Amino acid sequence: MSRLIFIALNASDLDRSQAFYRDAFAIDFHADTNEPTSDAWYGGHHAAFSWSDGAFLHFALFPESPPERPVSRDVQIGFDVADIDAAHARAVDAGAEVVHAPRPEPWGVTSRYRDPDGNLVSLTQR
Repeated sequence: MSRLIFIALNASDLDRSQAFYRDAFAIDFHADTNEPTSDAWYGGHHAAFSWSDGAFLHFALFPESPPERPVSRDVQIGFDVADIDAAHARAVDAGAEVVHAPRPEPWGVTSRYRDPDGNLVSLTQR
């Protein structure tokens, strides 16, 4: 059996996306630089955050670098939150485009937003 441990989005503007995820969703990305390599999916400047409490997950934002790393579009990612109302207010205050406000879903109360490149970001309070 496999388990997800890494997700990366290629951003049209790395600084803008890093600020967006920090301000709207409290993801405390830090700037990181791997040695440039011939591997287009690893080397160079990027922003990253890792969750290590419980199951490990690494989330990274890389600057677009066509043709190997075009801007990520229409990706869907979701975050678990303890207080959906507070998390929704934070996202709105940060200027996130609201796709829909918190509403009941079978798995919990969920809201959805668009990031600067058009990816869908959901917040769920289980």
